[in-house]
Amino acid sequence: MAETTVHGAVRRESSGDDRRNRAKRNRTLPPLSPGDLITAMPDAVIHHIFSFLPLKDVVKTSALSKRWHSAWTTTAHLVFDDVLPCNPDDTYSPDFPSLVDSVLIRCTSPTVKRFHITNFEYDEALHPKLDLWLRFAEERRVEDLRLCLHQPKVHYKLPRFLYCLSRLVRLEVRGCCFSLGTAVRWPCLKVLSIRYAEMSDDILEGIVRGSPVLESLELHNCRSIKNIVIDSTSVKELILDNGWLSNFEKIWAPHLLSLRVLGVWRLHSVFRLDDVSSLVEAELDFSVSGDGIGHDLLKELLEKLCGVSTITIGGWCLQVLSTLEMEGVSSPLSKCQNLILRTPVGQCELLGIAYILRSSQCLEKLVIHLTRSCVSKLKLDEESIQRFNFHEDLLCSRKGNFQCLAKHLKSVEIIDFACGFESKHLLALIKFLVGDALALEKMIIKANLRAQHVQKLVRVADICQLHGVSRNVLSYRRASQNAEVIFDYPLEEVSFEKHLRKILNSKRG
Repeated sequence: MAETTVHGAVRRESSGDDRRNRAKRNRTLPPLSPGDLITAMPDAVIHHIFSFLPLKDVVKTSALSKRWHSAWTTTAHLVFDDVLPCNPDDTYSPDFPSLVDSVLIRCTSPTVKRFHITNFEYDEALHPKLDLWLRFAEERRVEDLRLCLHQPKVHYKLPRFLYCLSRLVRLEVRGCCFSLGTAVRWPCLKVLSIRYAEMSDDILEGIVRGSPVLESLELHNCRSIKNIVIDSTSVKELILDNGWLSNFEKIWAPHLLSLRVLGVWRLHSVFRLDDVSSLVEAELDFSVSGDGIGHDLLKELLEKLCGVSTITIGGWCLQVLSTLEMEGVSSPLSKCQNLILRTPVGQCELLGIAYILRSSQCLEKLVIHLTRSCVSKLKLDEESIQRFNFHEDLLCSRKGNFQCLAKHLKSVEIIDFACGFESKHLLALIKFLVGDALALEKMIIKANLRAQHVQKLVRVADICQLHGVSRNVLSYRRASQNAEVIFDYPLEEVSFEKHLRKILNSKRG
């Protein structure tokens, strides 16, 4: 017992000595200045900071301290963007090739995670230099490679050593061409984007075959491809964007889960979906320049996507569906449960929305991302324009056609309501949905007013008008007793209620 007490006393005395010694040391050490804190940063933290900065800013960190003078040379993130500086005093050299050369010579990192060359004005005379830059990336076992050439007169032919990058995970090329007969070995590649490239069916098949873990494939304005054949079980997403003068004939991808058709297309004929039987998600947000082909393509796609559970449709496609609705064309029945619309809601889109609702008999969730206008407007003759001038109560006249409203539709979400709350067609659609959806549980209307205006504070007049519209919407008759209508105003400066009190006080004053 005594021994225990003595040892305990010794421990307490030692503990007291330690505290006094620490306090003494702290009194002798001066506080660290901000410069010392920067100098004392671990290498891992510095490299993490570098990963978020443009390369020109990474180079500028050499002025922070002695230690940082050469720290930037160890970065594993080399992102070169050939854009002239906006500020004439900026020291970032407009001589892009010389800049890249000087950085690569000084770079000491044994590996490179990101190596990007973007917006580069390429011509044939620079071919050897570009080969050297890519050889540098290959030797440093690059993981994320982006080579985006800006409107080259001649496509850059990718060097053969680039087809055997063992650590490559993400690859994006633009304005390039691939070699026929060269075996591709990208064992770690997961994401591949090919833009403005000369391709062929054989080259595409070779790329997919040589990328055993590829998950996402994007083809943006790739000419000369006729048949997209993807038998890989790893590829889950296919993105087709801007098929200008494309010659697509068919898509065969039985293991694909997601298909996105985007951008502006000019087609000579309609391409078909041969086998996309595993699809669970599809996005149709495109427009077609050409008479008739766009209508036929959209009908073909919708018929093949009838078993897909989540579908996104853009404004131009909805306008086409409006013409089909006016012509009385029957809509293919769809098993879609989640429908996402990216569109304004005006007279050109409202009937298209009716068309797609009529075909989606199992629809449970509807999301409308409101936009200001469609990027491409459907060209109509005078007769069709006159037929579009219908009364907004037209939806109510088609009540018996919407089985999803009677049984399934439970959730409606309207995003960026500030983009369209003045539209009588949008309000007519909301009134129709609330008044006829028997199973509706929740309608959320999000109005991001900040996104509508450049000013720091939202204009008082807009809040007054929106408040009046929201009170009107809340007064709509509801078919479902459980339906809840929620307005969401994410104002950053002050809450909606505070804004409203300011309005009322200003009026009283």
